[in-house]
Amino acid sequence: MKFNFRIKLPKLPGIKLPKIGIPRIKLGGAGKIFRPRVLVPLVVIAAVVVVAMLQARLKEKLFKKPAAAEKAMKAPAEGEAPQEPILVKTYKIQKKDFEDTLPLLGTIKGYKEIGLKFEATGIIESFNFKEGERIEEGEIIATLNQKDALLKIRYNEIEADKIQKLFDIGAINSFKLEQAKLELESSKRELDKTYLYAPRSGALGTKDAEVGELVNPNDKIGTLIDSKEVFAEVGIIEKDVGKVKLGQTAVVTVDTYPDIEFSGTVDNIAPVIEGKSRTQTAKIKVKNPEGQLLPGMFARVSCAVYKAQGAVVIPNSALDKTEEGYVTYVVKKTETPALTAGPEKKEGEEGAKEEEGAVEARPIKAAYRSGEFFVVKEGLEEGELVVVETQEKLKDGVKVIVTETQEALF
Repeated sequence: MKFNFRIKLPKLPGIKLPKIGIPRIKLGGAGKIFRPRVLVPLVVIAAVVVVAMLQARLKEKLFKKPAAAEKAMKAPAEGEAPQEPILVKTYKIQKKDFEDTLPLLGTIKGYKEIGLKFEATGIIESFNFKEGERIEEGEIIATLNQKDALLKIRYNEIEADKIQKLFDIGAINSFKLEQAKLELESSKRELDKTYLYAPRSGALGTKDAEVGELVNPNDKIGTLIDSKEVFAEVGIIEKDVGKVKLGQTAVVTVDTYPDIEFSGTVDNIAPVIEGKSRTQTAKIKVKNPEGQLLPGMFARVSCAVYKAQGAVVIPNSALDKTEEGYVTYVVKKTETPALTAGPEKKEGEEGAKEEEGAVEARPIKAAYRSGEFFVVKEGLEEGELVVVETQEKLKDGVKVIVTETQEALF
């Protein structure tokens, strides 16, 4: 006797299933009992194999990516431009007069500061001016106690009169008379030393002594400041040291007169960098004919560190730093119709049209660079478009679409 077993599986769209059969089994002669000890394990193994094959085929059908999607996800080869243009914003180069200024902070100081000292030793009897007051040349600033000096003059006057009478009667020679007159003049000179005269016009700065104080010719009692011209003394941080040079022009303002600008020039630059802040001291000479700027005032200085006429200037955002130097991307464009709907815009107006083209990596050399702008020495011409904003990193030859063109930097 022969038995033939087959397993019928359901049909799935797009999936061909293998036909699995169970081998035929012969039974013995009559009277023999058939015990299917081999048949059952074979059926179970066949079912497991079929389920595994079904799972593999279903996964392949359900999760396989279309060919178009695989092609789109493939990264371009090294050096190959992307297939889709990159959206960029550009600046149209125009030659302009350019000036860069460096903001500085400092203090107003006297152009000439003269230490005031008496020529004699004595006690200060009077101080005729207060700090900051205007003093004219020749005025008496302070005096010493004159009691001793006046007594000495009186004594020498009496001696000179006596000698004169003796000389008149021929009792002494002319040498004695000249000596008495010199001693009288000397005592008068000592009296004059008790006065402190202003050596020039200016303002009294600091007072270093007070009435009643004993002073000698080595003691400074105050400072006279020539205020017709003053200094704005400023500190330059280390990274800006190379920008400030002698003769550069500057504008100085103070809080007392916020609407008045005082013009000056860089007159002196210290040869060293000092202090924990590592700053270099510079002095801006400022004319002060009306005496409005007083020593000690807080000063704000704007120093013109670079000027150029008809310069090619681009923003720093247009730069790309390479091992060879600076590079900017110039758009070689082809005009296309506007991609966005809306009213027609006039020529020259930003956003009037979008332009398609490719970029050229252009090496450029710097004439000057500030915190925001780059003055081009060579490499660019007026009217060219340089990329100032992009969504992706650019390479030479990459296709771009210009969405906006800027025509003014400042």
